[in-house]
Amino acid sequence: MPHPVDAPADWPADVTHDRLIGDVFIYQRRGGHRTGTDDVLTAYWATQRTTLAPHDAYLDLGCGVGSVLLMTAHRARPAECVGVEAQAESVALASRAVRELPPGFAPTRVIHSDFRELALGRRFALVTGSPPYFPTNAGVLPQDPQRLACRFELRGGVEAYCETAAAHLLPHGRFFLVHQTACDARVLTAARGAGLHLHSVLDARMREDRDGAFLSVYELGRDVPPSAAVREELSIRGRDGEFTPRYREARRALGVEASGSLVATLV
Repeated sequence: MPHPVDAPADWPADVTHDRLIGDVFIYQRRGGHRTGTDDVLTAYWATQRTTLAPHDAYLDLGCGVGSVLLMTAHRARPAECVGVEAQAESVALASRAVRELPPGFAPTRVIHSDFRELALGRRFALVTGSPPYFPTNAGVLPQDPQRLACRFELRGGVEAYCETAAAHLLPHGRFFLVHQTACDARVLTAARGAGLHLHSVLDARMREDRDGAFLSVYELGRDVPPSAAVREELSIRGRDGEFTPRYREARRALGVEASGSLVATLV
């Protein structure tokens, strides 16, 4: 269960220390940005579709509190992991989680930066990204800076993620990006504009008895796929409101199922 944290004096009072996978924990705020279903889907599809070589490195754009970064790294076992995050509060939370990673975990660091200005001078075999879903004119903006940054496009949207990923991908590397399925056309246009090609999509329904997917995870690469893109679908919950076998399988593949503490509510 989440529990309060013995935190620095300048940290918000609502920070909790939550088990993510095994001995891997994250710090997140009850009233701020919290990990959820979209993070699980991104990490699952990225690691389901990608096998890294021993020397391959991994980059997470807009890593937030570090949940996708750490779930992906735990399963993919990259040689090095780099998270980039512009929101200061999230950087502090993710950085503390990284400092407390168990022995044997891949070398991991979090960079405090706007990734649109990123120039690491290297390329990665695997890149992930979880863009905010809404332009700033799409609704009432949250007063909380952390919730605002994770939900609304303060520093660019999917276009900026695709451009940065393309600039940091190896020729046969893969970029996995999650977005609302309703924005499918925008995502694919952004990918093409950055010189990326679609290799696969995982579409997720929130319930199997409701029409249409709500979230999609896109696998993109600089190389042209040999055939039409793979498109698969899963449902998060069944008609009874419980997790479906397919979603439980995805959680188990990441190691989340055993910990039992990662909620499956959308951020």
